[in-house]
Amino acid sequence: MKLFPSLKSLKKNLLNKDQLQKFSELESLELNYNRLLKRKEKITDELRNLNNQIKAIEAPHSDYIVQFKKINKNLVPIISVGFDKRWATYNCIVKISVASKSFYLGKENSIKKRIQQFHSNIIMDKDINFIKSEIIKIVSTVIMQFIDTKSPKDPFKKRVKLNLDNVLDKYVASGAWDYWVSR
Repeated sequence: MKLFPSLKSLKKNLLNKDQLQKFSELESLELNYNRLLKRKEKITDELRNLNNQIKAIEAPHSDYIVQFKKINKNLVPIISVGFDKRWATYNCIVKISVASKSFYLGKENSIKKRIQQFHSNIIMDKDINFIKSEIIKIVSTVIMQFIDTKSPKDPFKKRVKLNLDNVLDKYVASGAWDYWVSR
């Protein structure tokens, strides 16, 4: 495609040197324009090929994830933190398949003091939603160590008691925290 199709006809009618110079500049721009168009087409083709390769990889991956979720839906723990208004204390509830287990966390200040060791900043002024999310993160990191996957009816291991002390000990041993203060 010619960017400036009428330039050659104009060249004959140009009279002075300035106009001839501008004409040569326009011709060089036209060559550069054509090179850029060819390069754009090549890059577009490469991008199209890359997108097709990505789709080819993503399709079996998503199928595998769906199958994995169907097979292991009973082994995915649901972790929540509940509040007992009578005593102003918190409990952690872990549900897997048909079994559920809860354990005592304590009062809000007590929980904050226990998980402060995993934070560089003081968390005593943080709200309870932050504390709940931290507890859920900690428990979800180590909960599979308390679960027997071969026993679907009662997946919680009998030999290891599920409580906050054991959860925090296993979390410290896991090394999954960013910051830690020894006591």
